[in-house]
Amino acid sequence: MRDPFKREVRSLRISVTPHCNLRCFYCHREGYNNSKDRSMTPEEIGEIVRAFLDFGIRKIKISGGEPLLREDLPEILENISNPRIEEISLTTNGTLLERYAQVLKDAGLHRVNVSLDTLDPEKYRQITGYGDVNVVKAGIERAIEVGLTPLKINYLVMKNTLEDLEDLMDYCREVGAILQVIELMPLDKTLRRYYVDITPIEKRIEEMADKVVKRRWMHNRRKYYIGDLEVEFVKPMDNTEFCRHCTRIRLTYDGYIKPCLLREDNLVDILTPLRRGEDIKEYIREGILRREPYFKL
Repeated sequence: MRDPFKREVRSLRISVTPHCNLRCFYCHREGYNNSKDRSMTPEEIGEIVRAFLDFGIRKIKISGGEPLLREDLPEILENISNPRIEEISLTTNGTLLERYAQVLKDAGLHRVNVSLDTLDPEKYRQITGYGDVNVVKAGIERAIEVGLTPLKINYLVMKNTLEDLEDLMDYCREVGAILQVIELMPLDKTLRRYYVDITPIEKRIEEMADKVVKRRWMHNRRKYYIGDLEVEFVKPMDNTEFCRHCTRIRLTYDGYIKPCLLREDNLVDILTPLRRGEDIKEYIREGILRREPYFKL
């Protein structure tokens, strides 16, 4: 199904918990809606996903909070696994990944994205509150070992992490990961002092690249190949091309369809009608019809 702006919906991002074991100062708490005692069960998530498949969804991404805090995450993965799904991926801070990588792979997970903004132990503690970067690196390397690949490292560029780019590029080459360079969304005015426009960085990488490929289904995002290193850029702020080619819709941990990452005023409650035994496809249709580009020409 296409939304009113003729954009196909192919990817569903599901927040499975609002909780996290780190305290990153820039976190915008994706999927958090402050509902009490309303977390979706693995069976409910599975039923919602199966309904979404009839609308063209082919990729699922699991997020949080920190999704690995849910002890029933393997059960969630088993409930959403389906031959019609091309890929099930997961975004994690990596702190629990070494312990659970094989279990998640066995439950049906295909690959992971790991948030890692610096390799410097002290700076990592400052950003995350108290995290240990070596634990995250061990999780990344274990995930690659068990086949949760291609693994992407999500590197958020800020004024205090800008200098870490080359180290992260070297680390990705070493372990065989893709580097995803992400622009900060300063949704809170206190974050504006950390904001960095990543356009000059992308231009520099493009000049270094041996090959450039455009990803049709991912905001027309470009992939840059520098030898055996792959680098992508995510620039969501003030980016009309990003919005014009968006194919993603979201589901909050408490069962609301979220048509746009940057809006909170157009959510559609799907969990309540599901628990009442209603046909939830009309609610999915309504969620898709509420999609519109946040940044327009």
